[in-house]
Amino acid sequence: MCRLIRVPATLDKCFCPLPLCVHWDHCAYFRLLVLVIAMAWGRRNVANLDRYMDATHHRTRFHHSFLVARWDPAAALRQNAPARLRALHRGPGETLDVVMDDAKKATRGKAMDAVATMKDPMTEGDIRGHQYVCALLVVRAQVISWGIRLYVKPEHATALGLPFDQTTELAGQLSRELKAPAGVTVMVLFDAYSRCHTVVKACQEKHVHFASTLKRHRRLFTQGWKLKAGRYGKQLCRRRRTHTCVLAKPQGMVGDRFVAAGWLEVSQLGQRHGVFSRQGSARKILGLVTDAPALSGAGLIRTYDNRWAGAQFFQDSQQRLGLGHYQHRPDRASVTPRHLVCFAYALLTPLRIERHGAQGQWAHHKAADLSVATAQEALRCVLWDDLVAYLTEKRRGEAVLAELERLRVA
Repeated sequence: MCRLIRVPATLDKCFCPLPLCVHWDHCAYFRLLVLVIAMAWGRRNVANLDRYMDATHHRTRFHHSFLVARWDPAAALRQNAPARLRALHRGPGETLDVVMDDAKKATRGKAMDAVATMKDPMTEGDIRGHQYVCALLVVRAQVISWGIRLYVKPEHATALGLPFDQTTELAGQLSRELKAPAGVTVMVLFDAYSRCHTVVKACQEKHVHFASTLKRHRRLFTQGWKLKAGRYGKQLCRRRRTHTCVLAKPQGMVGDRFVAAGWLEVSQLGQRHGVFSRQGSARKILGLVTDAPALSGAGLIRTYDNRWAGAQFFQDSQQRLGLGHYQHRPDRASVTPRHLVCFAYALLTPLRIERHGAQGQWAHHKAADLSVATAQEALRCVLWDDLVAYLTEKRRGEAVLAELERLRVA
């Protein structure tokens, strides 16, 4: 692999709206860092990323861009999202799903700000790291990052002079900042923990609908009875006739058996439309609620299934793009690399969509089936072709071989 010398013209359009939020020379640093994060191998810390850049400045200048508040990463990410939405060519009447989710990532730094001990939901063990809340836009299985917030515990917030916000309050802030295109139906998807009065009120203020899961101990009121959601769901699935909803999964087609519970009075949330479903032969019953009156039971299940596109985003970002590969001590410098990873993921999205389809078919009408690893290989091919064109234009004869030897990364 060779060093990166410039941004190819075919990829330059991805950075067009960004100079409004980036100042000084940080625009050049930003473009190079996003490209290198998307195409490099190994860890994405500054020392390793510098190996892939043929820059005139020392790597401390790139590191300085994480520390100095000369640009607003959150504003740049929000500015980039509408352009990515327009590139997806949404159809008339298509719904825009907004996934609200939080993730935890262990860090290697020992003196970093806002690092806390928390329980890992995957391993059920304790880890030391950061927890952050993300807002993701999902259209036809394509994920576009809208916002990301770092959760800081009360004791760390006091020491750093930051306001303390719970994860639900951070999700509510991201919901209020969302500006959907005109004429687009928005559905906010979140889990049972985020389905509280704070997030629901933020959705109502923006006049958007939401869908969420029900905890087993959540109180329901129907026909004068006060019931628990878990027990009530089992009774409905046992006594009523179930319907089938077929979902397309990466491993194949999966059938969900569900029962529409109608409108229920949910504690602290009011009247909501409920559905209880069971996937395949599983014993666990999942309860779903929404405030969308026109959404059927099968439609609610299919809509909420789009939430798992966010889980794939976190997996790809952590394994392929180095979402947690940073060791900056200040709390702001630990959030900036996460925004750069979101931009790198958005940079790979056109490579997953803009490809030649079958004869008589439009490529943008098909869901992206290319993996992030395949998109990275396509990006490396684009960078190599641009490097060959640059050397053909600027160099002649043996000078080309000498330049390739200089740019080669061992």
